[in-house]
Amino acid sequence: MINITRINHSAIASDDKLDAMRHFYEDVLGVNTVKRDIPEKLDKLLPGFWMQFPNGQVHVIGCGDKGSERVIMKELAGKKGDPMGPHTAFYVEDIEAVEKHLGANGIEYFRMGGFIFSSDPTGNTVEFQQDPEYI
Repeated sequence: MINITRINHSAIASDDKLDAMRHFYEDVLGVNTVKRDIPEKLDKLLPGFWMQFPNGQVHVIGCGDKGSERVIMKELAGKKGDPMGPHTAFYVEDIEAVEKHLGANGIEYFRMGGFIFSSDPTGNTVEFQQDPEYI
C-alpha cells in the first residue's frame, strides 16, 4: 500500500519566456525563490527555478524548443511519466513500498534513484519521493 504523507511540489512548464516567468513570480507577485536541489548535471542542462511556499514548492521548468530537456528526454524515451514536464510530486512514507505497490497493480513506472515516476490514467505525470521525516 502507498501512504502519501504530503505534497512535495508541483511543476509548471515555461517555453522560452523563463526570464519573464521569473520576473512575474519574483518581482510582481513577490514569491520567494530558493536554490534548486538537483544534481549539478541536471542544473546545467535544464533551465528553471523553484518557488518556496510554507506548504511546499512550485518548480518552473524551461521547456522551449531550445530547452536542454530535449537531451534528457532521449534518455527517457518510451517511459511512463515525464519528470521534465509539468507534474505533481508526493512525499511517501516508504518509497520501496510504492514501487512494489505500483508493480503489483500493473502500473507502468520507472525509477531514477530515490524517485519514482508514473502517469495517471489521463497521462499526467506523478512523482513519488521518500519523505525524509520517515527515514
